[in-house]
Amino acid sequence: MKITYIHHSSFSVELEKCILIFDYFKGKLPKFDINKKLYVFSSHSHHDHYNKCIFDLEKIHPNVVYILSNDINAPKSENIKSIGANERLLIDDLEIKTLESSDLGVAFIVKTEDKTIYHAGDLNWWHWEGENSPEENEYAANLFKKSINRIKEKSIDVAFLPLDSRQGDYYYLGFDYFMKNTNTQVAFPMHFWRTYSLVKILKSSSHAIDYKNKIMEIDSENQVFNI
Repeated sequence: MKITYIHHSSFSVELEKCILIFDYFKGKLPKFDINKKLYVFSSHSHHDHYNKCIFDLEKIHPNVVYILSNDINAPKSENIKSIGANERLLIDDLEIKTLESSDLGVAFIVKTEDKTIYHAGDLNWWHWEGENSPEENEYAANLFKKSINRIKEKSIDVAFLPLDSRQGDYYYLGFDYFMKNTNTQVAFPMHFWRTYSLVKILKSSSHAIDYKNKIMEIDSENQVFNI
């Protein structure tokens, strides 16, 4: 499995028979094997997760299917599939399940080629100290936990998880809760707004003692990982 960090929350995952792209909106795309089917996922309509430029991929790749959260206003097409929260969709050899986001849209759980891949989108423990009231922060925490508890102790091969520097001292909450409540083998931080140092900070923190060796260190765009 070849994984490329593209930009922000966007990754490509190349497997033996297919290629998955998550939340692409800008950045340099890897060169893909045109003989493999391409599946493009967009978790919600925020500008840092979705751009209609994804539909240009049809010009360079002969076989593309789009799986979009149903809050996205997309054109009608046979190769565009819409999905809502807590739904299940079967496409070719992919089993796709979703969780309700604690912000907008969905998180994706994709099972294919004996691998289970999780992409959070904006499903995260959003805690904004000084901006939200304690009640608002508690409500946001409960929304997040409710979704993650639906997959409690689930085995996941690769997870893409928000690690947002804007949350200050609370940057680790969602990442930490996910890792401690699922059986995840490899975790990629994302949504860190190019604050690459935050990955090392988490790995060296007391929070990550039990899972620090599972965290992949990202230090540049277009970084490639062979898992």
